[in-house]
Amino acid sequence: PSTSTAPQTWYQPANLNGHPQLGYQNTLYRDHHLSHRYYPYSSYTRSDTGAGQSSQYSYSVFPQKICLICGDEASGCHYGVLTCGSCKVFFKRAVEGQHNYLCAGRNDCIVDKIRRKNCPACRLRKCYQAGMVLGGRKFKKFGKLKSIGDTDSLSLHPQLVPVPSENQALVPRIRMSLDHEIHFTPALLSVLYSIEPEVVFAGYDNTEPETPNKLLTSLNKLCERQLLSVVRWSKSLPGFRSLHIDDQMTLIQYSWMSMMVFALGWRSYQHADGQMLYFAPDLILNEQRMKESSIYELCLAMRRIPQEFVNLQVTQQEFLCMKALLLLNTIPLEGLKSQAQFDEMRTIYIKELAKAIGLKEKGIVASSQRFYQLTRLMDSMHDLVKKLHLFCLNTFVQSRSLSVEFPEMMSEVIAAQLPKILAGMVKHLLFHKK
Repeated sequence: PSTSTAPQTWYQPANLNGHPQLGYQNTLYRDHHLSHRYYPYSSYTRSDTGAGQSSQYSYSVFPQKICLICGDEASGCHYGVLTCGSCKVFFKRAVEGQHNYLCAGRNDCIVDKIRRKNCPACRLRKCYQAGMVLGGRKFKKFGKLKSIGDTDSLSLHPQLVPVPSENQALVPRIRMSLDHEIHFTPALLSVLYSIEPEVVFAGYDNTEPETPNKLLTSLNKLCERQLLSVVRWSKSLPGFRSLHIDDQMTLIQYSWMSMMVFALGWRSYQHADGQMLYFAPDLILNEQRMKESSIYELCLAMRRIPQEFVNLQVTQQEFLCMKALLLLNTIPLEGLKSQAQFDEMRTIYIKELAKAIGLKEKGIVASSQRFYQLTRLMDSMHDLVKKLHLFCLNTFVQSRSLSVEFPEMMSEVIAAQLPKILAGMVKHLLFHKK
């Protein structure tokens, strides 16, 4: 037994629909023998599963994975991306056949299961945006994500390098030096615009009565779809794939909640003036629905982000730079394997944020004040995300009794990373001292 006299803090989240929640001890992992104290994934499955029952996390209960290109049921990971068989064959033929596809519209055609054959140009563009490359290495589940394609090698002067296609409308990648200071051009911000993910639908049935477990299950399923979108977006983010693949996985696993809540704030700011939470076009919570939910306090906390956007009148350029920085705001205590490259990449995006601020504010004083306000807002995300992590972990541990479903990838990330994050085994990169 431990003889430590260090004070122990227990986090106690709000109850969910009358169910008591578990406290979470934040000193649990501060032991010197961390490898012996870290609980495996299996310890987070419900212990009350009967001998004749299968675990709730058996693969049969999870929804089918979807193709990142057209939304059809995915048959596996093809050319580095989770896709259906149809999109796999299309991509291989399109690249090997060197087809000169042209869009008859504005290069923004909808690519879904029904309309995927309507415009091959937009379909191929979406394949490249998702990160498909011939010879891409496969990954199974989030924890086995591998590097896809050649790592970005960065030259001194930023230059647009089109992805391998005849279609000039395809998304460009930016190559830049991690060994020298970058002279910024509009190119980097243009790439951030071009790789911004499409809005994901929740598939929520608003005609049925709303219950706490139904809402949370729907939010979890939406969260997994958005997590896939975050992974795809990060692979297109300039400089990110120059980091060690383990670092890429770590950064995404540490920051996915922060980026999703920040994006939620942006949608709520754009479409609801910060008064409602715009989780998805088919899942919007107004004040009344928030009060009737089991997460009212969390909703109020999340709504402060779009309200700050309203107060500060945040521009899209600023939002895009800030979201990229949120991907880079939490690292392991021991640092990253490619720490030097990470530090330089983060500096690049901090400078790009300053540049975006300069587009709105003129003069050193006004720009400096706005930089202070926006960076304080990013720092505040840590406290909000900590509350969400805690609620998420507690709900996950009690998901069986609460009748709340967690998709497979969500389960994997929650079980592997949230205990470590809540135990203080990570370093939050703050712009300002508390």
